[in-house]
Amino acid sequence: MLEIISAFVPFLLLGFIAAGLSRLSGVALSMIIVPTILIWGAAPVDVIAFMLLFVVYNNFTTETQDIRLDYKDLVLFPKWRICIPFILTLVITFFLLPAAGLAFFMACFLLEMMATVYKRIPENQRPRVYRVVVLAILSAVVTAVGAYAGPQIPGEYYFICAGAAILVITAFAWYAGNHRDAFKSTWEIIWVDFNVLLGMFGVEASNYPEGIKRSFTSPMTRMLPMLTVVGGYAGLMVVFAVYGMFSIPSLITAIGSAIGIRFFGLYEFPRTGGFSYLAIGFAVMAVICLYLVYPEPVGFDYINALVSKPLGQ
Repeated sequence: MLEIISAFVPFLLLGFIAAGLSRLSGVALSMIIVPTILIWGAAPVDVIAFMLLFVVYNNFTTETQDIRLDYKDLVLFPKWRICIPFILTLVITFFLLPAAGLAFFMACFLLEMMATVYKRIPENQRPRVYRVVVLAILSAVVTAVGAYAGPQIPGEYYFICAGAAILVITAFAWYAGNHRDAFKSTWEIIWVDFNVLLGMFGVEASNYPEGIKRSFTSPMTRMLPMLTVVGGYAGLMVVFAVYGMFSIPSLITAIGSAIGIRFFGLYEFPRTGGFSYLAIGFAVMAVICLYLVYPEPVGFDYINALVSKPLGQ
């Protein structure tokens, strides 16, 4: 037991410290966590399984932290209808496949959270439901494709590509912050398409659009983190089905991040000026450290072995 705890403590601290750095600078959590676990020796499939689960959990935490759910006020499953997903989950679990039952329940929970977040947006600022559905499907597709393709990248080159993905998103955010008319017709689609990098490398920054000052308003900005959750869910299903991966260290890191968010709070982007230069600096430094270390992808097999080992041994 002590061996398991000592193996998980670094991941708990990673989530907590990453949340603190994000609160200080505005840098996306993934741009701190991905280089760190790569330096710790994570293989490509470890990174992808880790970050997909982390992003789903973390985005739920940040987007719903001020929401108090009451079964009477649910959008899709109010009052007695809340029994529907529970009953169907039990049926699927016991008569079909336990993993499918869990996946179904997660999907119902995800849809309810999306509907709740959407309902909380002032009515005159809400994006069209049709548009949300289309972008949610697009997010799921590109993330799933990335999650399937990412582990195929050779380990000795994977960290280079992951660092490049961080720099691409950071450079785009900087450019968009300094050219406020750019990408007006494709703004939402670009950010959703960036989820292919989430699937391949675990890198995402769905909170950045809210901090980038534009000459136009985008109703979809408030929904982008939840659209990323949809993509993360689809990617998780691919990783579990194809590679049989489920990352326990990711859950520990997500808990550490949740504690850090409660303790430090969330970064508030300035209302004037361009994108946060401090966030850019942290992202660039994380990539520089990653490249200087030149990590060897040994994998997290030792942690998986610890988790599967009986406690008495």
